[in-house]
Amino acid sequence: MSIYDIREAKITEGIDIQQFLDNYWKKNHSLAVSRELLDFQHLNKEDDHYNYVVAMNTKTGEMDAIFGFIPTYQYDPALRAEGDYWAAIWKKREDVENEESNEIGMDVFTRIFDYPNFHSFSAIGISAIAMRIYKAFQCTVGYLSQYYILNDRIHDFKIAGNVKVNHIGPAESYTPSPDWNVSEIDSSELESLHVEPVYRPFKSIDYLINRYAKHPIYQYRFLGVYEKGNITTVLVTRWIETNGATVIRIVDVLGQLQGSLFESFQHYLHETGAEYIDLMNYGISEDLFMQMGFRKLDLNGSLIIPNYFEPFEQCNIKIDIAWKADYDHYVAFKGDSDQDRPNIL
Repeated sequence: MSIYDIREAKITEGIDIQQFLDNYWKKNHSLAVSRELLDFQHLNKEDDHYNYVVAMNTKTGEMDAIFGFIPTYQYDPALRAEGDYWAAIWKKREDVENEESNEIGMDVFTRIFDYPNFHSFSAIGISAIAMRIYKAFQCTVGYLSQYYILNDRIHDFKIAGNVKVNHIGPAESYTPSPDWNVSEIDSSELESLHVEPVYRPFKSIDYLINRYAKHPIYQYRFLGVYEKGNITTVLVTRWIETNGATVIRIVDVLGQLQGSLFESFQHYLHETGAEYIDLMNYGISEDLFMQMGFRKLDLNGSLIIPNYFEPFEQCNIKIDIAWKADYDHYVAFKGDSDQDRPNIL
């Protein structure tokens, strides 16, 4: 009989998860510090447990391994049947050795593939060790491409680095069109919008409201993409201030990315004074972003469009992804999984 009870963390074990994270993952980690943030991201009120699979040592009564996950239905129960899951923190204690301890890391991970209605799993921002494991499970691997539009009225960039004249302006394949524009949407107006999901994993207006508009710490803003006055897409953005400057990150998308938008984005940058607007994506054609007016960041080039802000690091960062799904076309954005989460509180 196993000495481990592999199960979802009970609703009463929030403090135990926080202590595990603080002791064995990272001291003063944001989820260990803030119960509100932990509950927002992982408390499954409908099923009365935390979205963490834990290995409970029945001899010591302690958690020896955890695997955090985030289903899309965490923020919209109507998405439960979609069966889409993202990985979060995955950790096995290194100070525990017994006849079963070598297996418990895999035991807490593989449980997710047996959940009802399972259709997809992905991990974003992963270590080299985890990448090898995901490859062994025949996951498709890749990385998030980063696209940007620089404010052409700024000459002294504080956040972007090594900006040259040839980095400013749309991609060469871009064709302007007056039919398209972007404008801000107040979060109170989201419920009245009718924008259908295009990319899988599917999301919804309720998902955007609960995941972003109701975030306990971050403040998100919403942009509508309009073709001849008709909304086609909702862009979720987060403004980041550091080094005495501001940038705007598009972290999620509902609807279909399309349209000639460089002029409208440039106007928005002029109004806000932000250095640039950027977007990270896996699964959508680079050509589409070029047609919209974005440029693709060369991670090995001289231009720097940072990704780490807590703390701020002025360097380019590659974010890897591994995914497995029973459908062919998987799409990921920076707001997926636990990527757009506070690191410093």
